[in-house]
Amino acid sequence: MFLFVQSWEVIKGKGAKYTDFVLSRHLPVMQRVGLNMIGGFHVIVGSGPRISAVALNEDFASIQKALETPDFVTVTEELQSYIYGYSNALLRATKRIPCPSYGMEIGTWRFNQYFKLIQGVEDEYAAFLADEYAPLLAKLGIRLKIEWEIVLGSGLRLLLEGVAESITGIAQAVETDEFRVLRRTLLSKFASQYSSRILAPTGRVEMAFMLGEITKSL
Repeated sequence: MFLFVQSWEVIKGKGAKYTDFVLSRHLPVMQRVGLNMIGGFHVIVGSGPRISAVALNEDFASIQKALETPDFVTVTEELQSYIYGYSNALLRATKRIPCPSYGMEIGTWRFNQYFKLIQGVEDEYAAFLADEYAPLLAKLGIRLKIEWEIVLGSGLRLLLEGVAESITGIAQAVETDEFRVLRRTLLSKFASQYSSRILAPTGRVEMAFMLGEITKSL
């Protein structure tokens, strides 16, 4: 299972034209070249581009084939007229967290944790993740949905994708002593370059921009 994620910021004053372009041009082309677009994310808390468009494909070959098409290159160039800070990344499911099917789960919130895994601790980390980290997060109201390995993009890191019912629930969970102690264990034994973000998933990419306009005051 692979995710192809494209991220960007919308140029101020071009919101309406951007939305029209995404709906009438960008998304249809993405689907036509073979990228299974399942929705978007808007970053509420954390660094990086605020909007992400997400494609879910079962194999790397289908994504590679799509990216090599002239239509993908052309529409990505056209998109630059409405956005800035474009980047993309290819993520592969690690299978350390069972996830038979992946979806956006509209109405929930994501708590994403990013880090590099220290070499040589893979087995110990897998046991820690299954026996301690995932159960505690579940107890605190954050369900670990899947773990991704970023195979192409900004840095070779892991992404732990957590799902919660509310942004308030995430904030309360990460402020607990239990979470702080366990995260300290993660960083001291298994991981480096840790960061986290809170995101809101949407069923449509242009809605990520609209959600951003609504949540600017958060």
